Amino acid sequence: MKISKDNLLPQLKSKNPKALDLLVDVYGNLLYKVIYNVIGSYGDTGIVEECLNDVLLNIWNNINKFSGDESKFPKWICVIAKYKAIDYQRKISKAKKTTDIDDCVLISDLSVEEELINEENSTELLKYINLMEPLDKKIFIMRYFLDESINNIAKSLNLARGSVDSRLSRGRRFLKLKLQSQSNSKEVYNNGKQPVRAL
Repeated sequence: MKISKDNLLPQLKSKNPKALDLLVDVYGNLLYKVIYNVIGSYGDTGIVEECLNDVLLNIWNNINKFSGDESKFPKWICVIAKYKAIDYQRKISKAKKTTDIDDCVLISDLSVEEELINEENSTELLKYINLMEPLDKKIFIMRYFLDESINNIAKSLNLARGSVDSRLSRGRRFLKLKLQSQSNSKEVYNNGKQPVRAL
């Protein structure tokens, strides 16, 4: 069967390897740009390409979690790319052992709430965000990963701004609780001494 852009999604879900090649041909440049916008300033194209490979693998492994309209597929994969690039950014910053804010590329002036995302593993976040109510999940992704303004979100979804603010606040509290729970579960005690992180 010939694979084209029209049947790319079902072929990916069928785990057809040729569909992955077409994914690269059709969306590779778009994904590269999303990643480059986050970590390109570090001047290492090898890291950008490595991140892109991880993004493609993430899409391949999680493709059956995409259940939206096919027109939303490009946004979905861009969100995955942005997650992964932020994760890479965090690792690069830690490797350089710097706290100088000028050495970090912060997307869209990340707020305190958004820095929560910058500190956690992208796969875990995707899992927790998928547990949100559909509308809350949509609003959260539009705001923090597609860089939509609160006013635009409210207008797009025909909601009051106060309702959007409330749902974002609820989403942040939900993620904070989940991430704190995850953090606590990873702690091990060394003979009653100071707790250390499990590797």
